[in-house]
Amino acid sequence: MHDERDPQPPADPAAPEPPAAESPSLSVPAPDDPAPEALSQLGEREHADAVGDDYSGPELLLAGGRDDDWRTISAQDVRGCLEPPAERDNKYRRGVVLLATGSATYPGAAVLSAEAACRAGAGMVRYSGPERAANAVLAVRPEVVHGFGRFDALVIGSGIPDGHDDERAALYRSALKTGQPIVVDAGGLTLVEPGCERLVITPHAAELAALLDRLGLARLDADEIAESAGEAAAEAARLLGCTVLLKGRHTYVVDGDERLHVRSPNSWLATAGTGDVLAGILGTVLAARRARGDDRHHGRSAAAAAWLHARAGWLASQRNAGLEVAPSSVHAPSLMLDHGPLGGPVLASDVAAAMPGVIAAVLAK
Repeated sequence: MHDERDPQPPADPAAPEPPAAESPSLSVPAPDDPAPEALSQLGEREHADAVGDDYSGPELLLAGGRDDDWRTISAQDVRGCLEPPAERDNKYRRGVVLLATGSATYPGAAVLSAEAACRAGAGMVRYSGPERAANAVLAVRPEVVHGFGRFDALVIGSGIPDGHDDERAALYRSALKTGQPIVVDAGGLTLVEPGCERLVITPHAAELAALLDRLGLARLDADEIAESAGEAAAEAARLLGCTVLLKGRHTYVVDGDERLHVRSPNSWLATAGTGDVLAGILGTVLAARRARGDDRHHGRSAAAAAWLHARAGWLASQRNAGLEVAPSSVHAPSLMLDHGPLGGPVLASDVAAAMPGVIAAVLAK
């Protein structure tokens, strides 16, 4: 039984696992350390990224827009979107995220989004969905509260086939009237109409192509969008009037005139379920900011969530390759991480599990 009268957040029952014995170690230079030899060949602009400055490199030109159109976010930007619990905080002050994710067909999406939201530091995670998915969520994360109630941000669509869920479509329409930010992913994109600035949509290239085509706004195929991802994200944000996070190895976030770029150190995140994890992380970041009275800059929250997601994926890939990697290594710039070990395959649940360490490293810096 969940007692919502208790002002204290529930303890996380998951104890950290001890590191594997005799694992090889990886030394990743801290941002202030000299760049490795490989970086010296990348040119002055790339080196600027290696020492932590904002960077818009040649790959952004290939992905649409001038090189000064985009700002690659840093750990410092991410830190500005996070806040550790204060002395007088309770679970409500830390933010309540409501998940309308998963389905009888895809209950795993509900589990992954809930796991990610919990591990990203939500004060409370509520879940609204069918019985099979709800039972799966509670079996893995008993901290989750099943049912509708007050919330600071809504996540909808992950694991819902083409939005075919009348009850949650009604929840979405109701939330449009109440003022909370709404993260719309995957099947929920079929509910989106132009003109709601509180939406943060999180499509990949194929989903964005289908959305723009359904609304009669543009006819582009997924390959065209992937080839000019930045330009496509900016045009979609203009046409839809909302924040767009276009997922990929290079993730582009557009919120009004603000254009942000997140570079992932590797492509191991290209696996089933990682989008559900990203949606849960983003819902938690938005909920926490709104709970503390900051309901602005949804694009910055989206970019911060994408950065945390990318670095958690990198950290999980290194650990899955048997390397001992401290969470503080996530502070190394992406270009520096590119020249380290490739790492190993990750599961979406590995990414969620790495989140507390990544967040702790960001807040500690």
